[in-house]
Amino acid sequence: MTNFLGKDGLIWWVGTVENRMDPLGLGRCQVRIFGWHYDGSKDSQQKIPVSDLPWALPILPCNNPKSFSSPELNDWVVGFFFDGLSGQFPVMFGVIPGFVPTAEDKNIGGNDYFI
Repeated sequence: MTNFLGKDGLIWWVGTVENRMDPLGLGRCQVRIFGWHYDGSKDSQQKIPVSDLPWALPILPCNNPKSFSSPELNDWVVGFFFDGLSGQFPVMFGVIPGFVPTAEDKNIGGNDYFI
């Protein structure tokens, strides 16, 4: 095997949860990943609609996977890509605490947080 996860470095990311209504009930979220799906412009959400974002799979604790709950809408999450630079198979492994300082604008993606 010449290419596998971790061999050439881990591609990690930070993004914001835009949909948590997983039709499979696995706790997945559609995450707008900064730099991949969000370029800082006000029309990022129109360039890549929420429905086109890949589903990010959560990593669950080995000792108690039944206690997991999905991150909340607009939470910032950190994760990595199982498929490296292809960026089509995101995995979430944590939530970054923060708050939304103003009312959300559903017409633009990537509402800013302050930690």
